[in-house]
Amino acid sequence: MSVRTHFSQKTLDVLFDAILENDIADTNVVLPTVIPANFSEDQVTQCFNLCQQLWLEGIESRQLVQLANIILLKKDLSASDKVAFKHIRAKYKHMGFAFILYTPTHKRPFLYEATSTIMGEVQDAFRNGLKRKIVFLGAVMRCLVSSPFQKIRKYLVEQAKLDTTQAFNQMLKTEIGKIPAYLNEPSITPAQFHNLRKIISRHVSFFDTLRTLYPSEDHHKMSRFLSAINGLMGRMHDDLISQSVSGQLDYHKDQIVVPETIRRLLTQLAQAYPKV
Repeated sequence: MSVRTHFSQKTLDVLFDAILENDIADTNVVLPTVIPANFSEDQVTQCFNLCQQLWLEGIESRQLVQLANIILLKKDLSASDKVAFKHIRAKYKHMGFAFILYTPTHKRPFLYEATSTIMGEVQDAFRNGLKRKIVFLGAVMRCLVSSPFQKIRKYLVEQAKLDTTQAFNQMLKTEIGKIPAYLNEPSITPAQFHNLRKIISRHVSFFDTLRTLYPSEDHHKMSRFLSAINGLMGRMHDDLISQSVSGQLDYHKDQIVVPETIRRLLTQLAQAYPKV
């Protein structure tokens, strides 16, 4: 589906500012008295359109190619280039969440997923100082961001189909409904922790988009509450990745305990959220 509404640059900027704030771990947050739910067809359509436009107009493919070339040549990026890379990756993640939330398949197309995943692994490699891995991932990324593949990704974004409004609303509730199963276990693996965080990240992406187009106190509260959880879980997951890289834990087998603050916020969210 092509972008049906052309939003202003100001609107795109407001959304991206919200995206850059979606991992602030401020625990002094409260849920709205009534959780926003059962969104209208117009709200869902406009939010999806905005996600598409942010990706289509917000990413300079040549800049991404240049960054990949620098990684291959220097095995590193300057501070400013790392910020640019982080911003591109954030837009990829946001549209990736849109594929999962809004489309009938509820998943990212393979090429899109592969590109976004490699970019995330590059960021992890930088964070953990893995020079050899940076070069290997940089080479893979350079291939994936080449012009032919970029044209395919653009087509995938432009032609993405929007699911029914009813299915979208049910998807949100079903996702949150999965949270108690994780919390009922005394411990979970880091991989399961990451899957739990992805539920929150997807919801943050939606409420960031929603509050951009339909600003209200309740939409803002939901966005900030979810962002607090996302930030806390993100920091913990970064540490788990570092431990995995150093051999201190097995990412898929070892057990960890969900910290009390995260558990409390997740419990509040799951209990208050409308059920399917």
